[in-house]
Amino acid sequence: MAALRHSGTPIRHVLRSERGYLVPRGEENPQTVVVGSTIENVGYEKRVTAGGIEKILSAANELVPELAKAEIIETWCGLRPGTPDQLPILGPAEIDGLVFATGHYRNGILLAPVTAKQIGEWIAERRTSIDWETFSPLRFTKTNVDRSMSASQPL
Repeated sequence: MAALRHSGTPIRHVLRSERGYLVPRGEENPQTVVVGSTIENVGYEKRVTAGGIEKILSAANELVPELAKAEIIETWCGLRPGTPDQLPILGPAEIDGLVFATGHYRNGILLAPVTAKQIGEWIAERRTSIDWETFSPLRFTKTNVDRSMSASQPL
């Protein structure tokens, strides 16, 4: 990912395309935008690559051409945990007080606000404004996996 500082019109909303996205850094930094992201299958090796940065900047320039003149102020990378069913893991575990918010894969920065809202509701009120059973960490327990496999197999 990269952070860019530009002198053009402030970007006030998340912009997304099939190739990447732009996330404004907020009112305190109206000329700064985070751009991302790439997928490079490198195992657990965490490093910024020239090819990755080229893809990110190309997508950013396609979304907002004036960003071609922006200053690159930071680059970074991370590992993105995913799940077998492509859905994040959200919610309480069987251990009291343990709540999961992981597995967002490449959409973590985009799903951060809704994830924070749901986790905050659960911690503060022991309820959420959505039915988050679909995202439960318990869906991967042996009992639930066996149940879903038997339900999908013909008799």
